[in-house]
Amino acid sequence: MRARDGAVAEEAKRKGIGMTTAKYLRGAHIVRAFNFMGATDFANENHRAEGLIAVPIAADDPKALRIGEQLVRDAGFDPVVVGRLATADSFAPGGPLFHQIGSADAMRARMAEQSGKRVTTPK
Repeated sequence: MRARDGAVAEEAKRKGIGMTTAKYLRGAHIVRAFNFMGATDFANENHRAEGLIAVPIAADDPKALRIGEQLVRDAGFDPVVVGRLATADSFAPGGPLFHQIGSADAMRARMAEQSGKRVTTPK
């Protein structure tokens, strides 16, 4: 959103949100999560008794990714790894996974639909 974020919003649109974040935080172990729905949704939908909401997550560093997954779990959600940092656009505003609130299985089905691949559920 250019009005809020300035010129960096245009750069993120061109180069991708994950890669732009990495550019400005050189040397950091970036994990993208918690930006596929609004803060109010996160506050109201955590630790749901009827089933946890899936949160898409992306990172290049495997250790950082594991830490990010645990943070998502600790916040009361179910992490779904989308892929490397470059894939974070898929759950940023305008991406096919943005505001897709549902279960991990539903998130994986949506991901498969977008990629044309068959869905498999981890055991």
